[in-house]
Amino acid sequence: MGPLRVSDLEGALRFVHEASAETGPEPFPAHVLEALRSLLGCEMASYCELDRRHRRHLALTECGGPDGPPPYDQANLWRVVDQHPLCRAQKRGRFDALKVSDFHSRRELHRLELYADWYRPQGIEFELEVAIPSPDEHTKTFLFDDARHDFGERDRALLNLLQRHLVQLHRAATVRRVADSARAVIEDERDLGECGLLLIDAHGVIDAASPIARRLLDEYFADRPGARLPATLARWLQQQRTAARAGRPPAPLTIDGPSGTLVIHLDRRGATHVVLVEERAAPDNGAAALSTREREVLALVRDGLRNAEIAEVLWVSPATVRKHLENIYEKLDVHTRTAAVARVHGSE
Repeated sequence: MGPLRVSDLEGALRFVHEASAETGPEPFPAHVLEALRSLLGCEMASYCELDRRHRRHLALTECGGPDGPPPYDQANLWRVVDQHPLCRAQKRGRFDALKVSDFHSRRELHRLELYADWYRPQGIEFELEVAIPSPDEHTKTFLFDDARHDFGERDRALLNLLQRHLVQLHRAATVRRVADSARAVIEDERDLGECGLLLIDAHGVIDAASPIARRLLDEYFADRPGARLPATLARWLQQQRTAARAGRPPAPLTIDGPSGTLVIHLDRRGATHVVLVEERAAPDNGAAALSTREREVLALVRDGLRNAEIAEVLWVSPATVRKHLENIYEKLDVHTRTAAVARVHGSE
């Protein structure tokens, strides 16, 4: 506690008390982030969620700056992120408060492409960050920036003190989203029966899954990526969001498997998506002979995707997609994509 004064501790306590009173679906809305920025006394602050493994931007909240936050260039971020010393430290498991000046002097920083292409265009000279411990597929990081002076040990100590509370605030928001979504299903008096229930947040991350849902995902999808959605399911959910904005009704997703057909419904939209999954008995259409991955490839063929697009969705090479299609043709005793789709999916 050496660098912290009584006034710092009182400010931290006020921040935690006020942030804990949040009732919305997001853990760190702009006014909460602004309170944290004011506590540190810096010019700018941001809360950023990224999928670094697949280089996707998941969420961003910003505040501060004389004219508001500077433009955020996502493409430029991914070009320089591997040069960022704080990003490298986090990848090695360092989630405590760290400064850029822990790794580079100001003169050294100014020589880097990272400074020329990322920091300087945003008017940033000094940066401090702290993170919620997370895997690479969904990092959660607070960044504090200033053009005037570097951050001190008081700022580092303050963020390290608050880190555990930031973790709890994030967990509390997740619980609120799950509770609100579960309550909506209960109020609908829906009899779930043998349906599985998935609660998915706005970033495509599974907040909660019933045992039936977990079992069905394991059986029908080869790429169960932890808390993230399988690629086919994530793509379908994005299609449903696009349809909703256009005023079109939701359409179920069907995936054929060895013992039946998985039917997936989007039940409700909001901060958390409620998704129902159920398995139905299916006629013998040849799908039983296909592997889980082959069924996923064929489902994407049915959706009109070319081989290169399928490869991108499933994170495989086009050559792997071609091999899967060759195996599908052989198992179904057909010779074309159209015939394979017609054999398994019929006229749906």
